[in-house]
Amino acid sequence: MQENKWFFAIRFCVVATIFMTVIQLIVIAKPFISAMIVSGLVAYVLQPFVGLLTSKTKLSRNVAVGIVYLVFFILLVAIPSSLTPVVVKQVSNLTATLDFEEIEIELRDFLDRPLLIGNLHIPVDNFLGGTTEILNEATTTIGTGIISGIAGFSTNIVWVILTLILVYYLLKDSYRLIEWFVWHVPDEYQPHAHNLIKEIDGVWGSFLRGQLVLMFVVGVLSWLGALIVGIPGAVVLGLIAGIFDIIPSLGPTLAAVIAMAVAFLQGSSYLPVSNGFLTLIILGIFIGIQQAENIWFRPAVLGGRLHLHPAFIIAGVFGSLALFGVLAALIVVPVMGTIGVLGRYSYSMFFGLEPFPDKSSNQDVVTQSVEKEQA
Repeated sequence: MQENKWFFAIRFCVVATIFMTVIQLIVIAKPFISAMIVSGLVAYVLQPFVGLLTSKTKLSRNVAVGIVYLVFFILLVAIPSSLTPVVVKQVSNLTATLDFEEIEIELRDFLDRPLLIGNLHIPVDNFLGGTTEILNEATTTIGTGIISGIAGFSTNIVWVILTLILVYYLLKDSYRLIEWFVWHVPDEYQPHAHNLIKEIDGVWGSFLRGQLVLMFVVGVLSWLGALIVGIPGAVVLGLIAGIFDIIPSLGPTLAAVIAMAVAFLQGSSYLPVSNGFLTLIILGIFIGIQQAENIWFRPAVLGGRLHLHPAFIIAGVFGSLALFGVLAALIVVPVMGTIGVLGRYSYSMFFGLEPFPDKSSNQDVVTQSVEKEQA
C-alpha cells in the first residue's frame, strides 16, 4: 500500500516536471512555436489536395505530397512576383498624387493651433512637446524601424525556410502523428478519439477553407467598390481588405480606416463630390460589405460548424490580439471552436451521457442492417 502511494507521488512529480518544462520551452521557443503554427495551418489547407490526388490517381502518397508541395512553392513565388509590379505601380500612382509638403504644413498648423473649449484656449503644442520635436521623433522612429527591419531580415529568412521545411514534413507524415496519438489512447476510448479528431477537423477545415473564400470575396468586392467611386489605388485597397479579413472584426475595420484615409486625402478621380462626402461613401461601402459578409457570406461559407456567438468571436479576437499578438488572433476562432468540441465531450462524459449520439445511432442502424442480412 505504501509502495502505491510512493509510486503515485513519483508520477505526480514527473508529470509536474514535464508540464513546467513544456511551459518553459514554449516561452523560450516562441518563434519556433509561431513557425510550427504557420506551417501547420498551411499543411492543413494543402492536405485535401494530397488526398484528392491519391484517391483519383494511382500515385503514392509521397509522390502526391511532392506534386502538391511543388505546385504550392511555385504559386508562392509566382503570385507575389506577378502582383508586385501591379501593387508597386498602384502605390507609386498613389504616392505621386500625395503632396507631402502640404500635408506636413497642415499637420504643423493643426499642432500649432490652440484647442478651443468654450472660452478656454489649450495650446496643443505644449502637451505634445513641440511640433518640430514630434516630427523629428517620428522620422527617427521610422528610420530606426527600417534599420531594425534590415537587421532582422536574415533571421526572418531562416524562419521562412524552416516553415517551408515543416510544411513538407507535416504534409508527408501528419497521418502518422494522428495514428500515434490514437494508438496511445486506451482501447475503449479509441472510438471517442476518432470522433473527436473528426469533429475538430471539421471545425478547422470549415474555418480555414471558408476563410480563404471570404478573403477572396471581400477583396474583390472592396476593389470593385473603390474602383466604382474612383479611389486611387483600388487594387491595393482591395488586396489590403482581402488580407486583413483573415482577422475577424478587427481586420475589416483597419482596411476601412485605410480606405477612408485615402479617400479623404485624395478624393475621387471622376466623381464631383467633396473628399469628406467621398469618405462617407467609402465608409458606407465597407460597412455594407462587412454586413453582407456577416449576415450572408460567413454563415453560408462556414455553415455554422463553429457554433460560436459573434460576441464571443469579437471578444476572443481582441483579447488574443492584446495578450498574444496577431498570430493568436488569426487562430483564436477555430481554437475556440475546438475548445467547444472538447467542452461538450467533457460535459457528456462527466454526466454519463452519450458524447456522440448521432454517430452511435448511425452505428446501431448499420449493426441492425448487418444482423438482418446475416439472419
